[in-house]
Amino acid sequence: MENASKALIMAGSILIALLVIGMLVLGYRNISSLEQQKENAEGNMSALDYMRKFEQFNRTLYGSELLSLANLQEDYNNTADVLYEGYDRIEITVVTDGIVNSPYFAAGTYNLDAISNDQAKIESQLAQYEKAQKKYNNRSVKYYSSKRNREIANDFDMDPPSSMPDYDIATNYLETNSTTAELLQEIQDYKEISTIYNEFRTGKKFRCTNVVYNNQNGRIRSMYFEEI
Repeated sequence: MENASKALIMAGSILIALLVIGMLVLGYRNISSLEQQKENAEGNMSALDYMRKFEQFNRTLYGSELLSLANLQEDYNNTADVLYEGYDRIEITVVTDGIVNSPYFAAGTYNLDAISNDQAKIESQLAQYEKAQKKYNNRSVKYYSSKRNREIANDFDMDPPSSMPDYDIATNYLETNSTTAELLQEIQDYKEISTIYNEFRTGKKFRCTNVVYNNQNGRIRSMYFEEI
């Protein structure tokens, strides 16, 4: 009788343990399902936020805004949705008349990535001109680009006559010295690159002429811009 009672107690304990385990498994599954739903909802909201941002560019843009759109495109195309979930990349095409006699932003039809690459190259070059250099008295080409020839000459202890015109100072002093001659050339190069960059950013306008959406999920697949 005593053995039968122990057997019943053990069986009851095992049944209770199984019930507890079952409840824990069910609870875990419910929590996992809720977390997945939460992640999906957050992903959908994130995608919706991106689409709203892109749709804000469905208008006429300055070049500077087009470059901002390039950054947004890169960010979106590197999201988990695109990289791992199979969603479409956003492709943006730009038709531009280009900038005359410029190695950057040439006339033609480009993916916006190519425009962004030109931006990166220009900014990299400008950054070099904005660094202080020992040979230029620990000052930058950008610093000297705003100075008159007399100021530059005095900074390099050349002491030109007070009556000498600024242009003659360049010819008789700055261009005959290897360091300042190099500086003058770099100032010219810096100004040319800066002019190209500013012309594209503030002087160019582009109209969005077409936006293509994915019929299944409503996300933007491509945008098309033409210079006006």
